[in-house]
Amino acid sequence: MKNIDLNTTKIKSGFKTPDDYFEKFEARILEKIPAQETKVVSLFHRKQIWVSSIAAVLLLAIAIPSYFNSIKTPALDNSNIENYLSYQSNFTNFDIIENLNDDDIKELENSLTVNSQEDVEAYLLDTQNLDYYLNE
Repeated sequence: MKNIDLNTTKIKSGFKTPDDYFEKFEARILEKIPAQETKVVSLFHRKQIWVSSIAAVLLLAIAIPSYFNSIKTPALDNSNIENYLSYQSNFTNFDIIENLNDDDIKELENSLTVNSQEDVEAYLLDTQNLDYYLNE
């Protein structure tokens, strides 16, 4: 076997590029691709903008009132509020007192005026919780 000296020996590859291959490469590829004209569609047609904006306004004009009509809640009256507060186990009289302001206290004092001693006695005789009031 012969010793091969890599510095002096030139090894020829079996491949050779044709003359002017890389210069003509782009032109040959473009010839093979069929030439097609692309249609350009503008996104901002004036007519299309007006039609879409009118449609959006009509949609909002119909949707907003129907939304607010569908979410109407029944009006709260005093009996509903009293029932709610009476069935809340973690809600005490002290919580109610803390949330009253001066105007609320004056209004309660005016509505709870006692006309006579007989009215108080009649109320105490009619109530079931007489022991509760006496011990408190």
